[in-house]
Amino acid sequence: MARTRCYSKGVLVDKDFSLDDVSEHLDHESGVVWVDLCAPDMADLQLVADELGLHALAVEDATSGRQRPKFVRYDGHSFLTLYAVHLDVESGELITGEIAAFVTPSALVTVRKDDAFPIEGLLRRWDENPELTKYGIGALVHGLLDFVVDGHFDAVESLDDEIETLEDLLFDDGPHEKDVQRRSFELRKSLVLLRRVVLPMREVVNT
Repeated sequence: MARTRCYSKGVLVDKDFSLDDVSEHLDHESGVVWVDLCAPDMADLQLVADELGLHALAVEDATSGRQRPKFVRYDGHSFLTLYAVHLDVESGELITGEIAAFVTPSALVTVRKDDAFPIEGLLRRWDENPELTKYGIGALVHGLLDFVVDGHFDAVESLDDEIETLEDLLFDDGPHEKDVQRRSFELRKSLVLLRRVVLPMREVVNT
């Protein structure tokens, strides 16, 4: 499924147009285009890659998934891999949503393997900050990074809350030994995964 938007001087002027019309919207004065591809077939991704001159290695990374968070510069565009996260409090599992992003001077293309990345939240972030979108691609990329990093902080706060609950059980007089062991194991796994996602983000943002 593909979603599209076109901004001109910070104003949303068109959306949900065909991938075949991406070039036409890029020809628009001050036009900035966003394309989102969720579980795309290779034909759609290759169409966008051909339209924007995306590097074959970056396209391959976007389709293979399970990439380390990274930022790579290619001739004519940059390539980002990021992970949105949230903690499933019921299970203690950290849920991750991978997103690959191609950044050109006038277009942002996001690629998702599934719906795990909360794209609607990203759209709200852009829509709630119209004073920033006038700055073009930089504003869209800033919104993407801001949304992802805020989610990391939320996950840390959720883990803190669950660890405090676990500490209360440790000093409770009730028979909670098995529950504490199981919950400790679940939260430790989530903490390890969160570190793998968050630590490389410093390098990504600095770059």
